[in-house]
Amino acid sequence: MPRATEWRRYLLFNDWPRADRTAWETAVADGDVLEGRGPAAHWAPATMVTNRRHYGRWLGFLCHLGLLTGNCAPNARVTRESVRAFVEHLQSEVAPRTVVCTLVGLKVTMKAMYPRESWRWLADLCNALNRMSEPRKDKRARMRPAEEIYSTAIAELDRVRTTPLSRRIERVAFRDSLMLALMVARPLRLKNFIRIKLGEHLAHERTGWDLRIPGAQVKNGQPLDFTFPDALVPYLEIYLDRVRPSFLPKPQSSALWLGYRGAPLTAHGAYYRFIFITKRLLNVAINPHLLRDCAATSLANQSPAAALAAGALLGHRNSSTTERYYIHANRLQASRALNSVLSSLRETHDDYGGRLVPRLGGGRRSS
Repeated sequence: MPRATEWRRYLLFNDWPRADRTAWETAVADGDVLEGRGPAAHWAPATMVTNRRHYGRWLGFLCHLGLLTGNCAPNARVTRESVRAFVEHLQSEVAPRTVVCTLVGLKVTMKAMYPRESWRWLADLCNALNRMSEPRKDKRARMRPAEEIYSTAIAELDRVRTTPLSRRIERVAFRDSLMLALMVARPLRLKNFIRIKLGEHLAHERTGWDLRIPGAQVKNGQPLDFTFPDALVPYLEIYLDRVRPSFLPKPQSSALWLGYRGAPLTAHGAYYRFIFITKRLLNVAINPHLLRDCAATSLANQSPAAALAAGALLGHRNSSTTERYYIHANRLQASRALNSVLSSLRETHDDYGGRLVPRLGGGRRSS
């Protein structure tokens, strides 16, 4: 274990005290009823990594203060006083949202390690910090209407497809523009977007192209089922016929999005392709997560009915998540436009399951 005077922002799992490692392994143990299935066994792999990192940050803080002793149970260290000091330390180092996320990670980990104890006070603290937290940067300055982003991407696709598509710069520009248009029309989380595979997630059916992401691969476990935007189908076919084959390595990959050397795009690589293409076309760098904000806000600006659709489009279970983190609409502007929107709802919207869902770049089935 690191010395108490040694500052480590995170403690790696192998550096945790034995009691903490045992409690963690018991919490995440995967097995049947007889073998003892842990309370956190249902966590997705990415969630386990994230929460282990948050808990490692907590242990790193305790280690720095000399409070990480081997003869103290993990739950006995989580007191109001120690957590208050931890929050004050985080607030001096990171953004308010990161403070909340880190503390929530500690809370859910303790609930998984010690499910019979009451952690209501810790949950209340997380909720209070969540209400008070505000992003340091105003995202609205970097946002653009989804319609503007979408039409700009289509215009770039039209421009590039008139070229021979023989040079790498042309093929990469076509791929990036198609990625941008699809991300606006179907604002998936980046992890799901880059992992789209032909034949598995994107398939050509009798009624057209379908885009399906099973619940096991989605952050909140909710499956996503979309139609591929009709307006983008001609560009998808050009990409599959003329652009993507020039990237294909041997053996071939089923990944939809490939780099020019043939390897599937990584999350890091795709992130910077979005930054590059939006900066070039819109003169402002918009990352993939902010594109989801743009799509939700554009829907909310249309009408209250459209605002309700934003959560489904983004794959949220709870509509409050959409409103809290994604919608930056001008409510006064939306209310003034409501009368005209209501008068045209029958002409501009499809009725799905009793609620009105606006079209954005093509049809949408459900999610």
